[in-house]
Amino acid sequence: MSKKSLLIVASLAYDGIETKENKVDNVLGGAGTYICLSVKHFDNICSIISVVGNDFKDHDLKLLESCGVDISGIKIEENDKTFYWSCIYTDGFKERITTKTELNVMTNFNPVIPIGKSNPDILLLGNLHPEIQLSAINQLKNKPSAIILDTMNYWIENFWETVKEVISKVDIISINDEESEMITGHKDLRKAASVLHTMGPKYVIIKKGKNGAELFNYEKQYVTGAFEVEKVIDPTGAGDCFIGGISGFLSLSDEISFESIKSAIDYGTSLASFNVEAMGNKNLLNLSMNDVQTRVNKLQIGE
Repeated sequence: MSKKSLLIVASLAYDGIETKENKVDNVLGGAGTYICLSVKHFDNICSIISVVGNDFKDHDLKLLESCGVDISGIKIEENDKTFYWSCIYTDGFKERITTKTELNVMTNFNPVIPIGKSNPDILLLGNLHPEIQLSAINQLKNKPSAIILDTMNYWIENFWETVKEVISKVDIISINDEESEMITGHKDLRKAASVLHTMGPKYVIIKKGKNGAELFNYEKQYVTGAFEVEKVIDPTGAGDCFIGGISGFLSLSDEISFESIKSAIDYGTSLASFNVEAMGNKNLLNLSMNDVQTRVNKLQIGE
């Protein structure tokens, strides 16, 4: 069977992260980074569409390329700087305060999908401006087996009409419980999922942080716990690893179904659990598929 193609449209950034015990600055981040470091564990044909500035380091480009990802779709803007974001985590990671957002190259980013990449088996829309997500969808030659969407409260609050249009065009949406309530007005996850189904997605994944996630497919429901780690060091990028693992697993699946997405969630959960155990993307760099599989096995037998 020929390998399936996965197209990622997501941001690349430099991050500043401060917790009670640690502080780092200008570390490689953005949803695209965490997604690439997650999908490298799956045997597929993977490409990323993104944009960086004149300050983006060559060794960071090589790192992304070492993931087996085609980086020819990363545009380098010579007259601007890379997207920068910083935050402080407080109250035992219960609150994340954004301290700085410098959009830089992301301000006017319009993704250009080459003809050769415009017919992917799976399109993954990382967490970024919904206008960019919509543009990517509209450039596809054919409908993929699955369009997977990640978004966040900022886009929902400020660009709701566009977010709504994007949601109507995707097959799988992955959001957290607060975002699902923002969109639907329901705290009850089953009711929220029911509303989201009417908006377009056949599959709804609602993340609950340390309490795991729930998958909905109309009358079907799957509840899974998080993988409990000894100590959370930095949760930045965990959601991106989660959706990266899901898309990577689905790119190996014979079909996109409730059962295959259930398994995919276990891989996303495993990858996210490794990510939170170190600052930035540090713990993902030397991670093996055997490591990931070990935690998947524990999740699946309920340990």
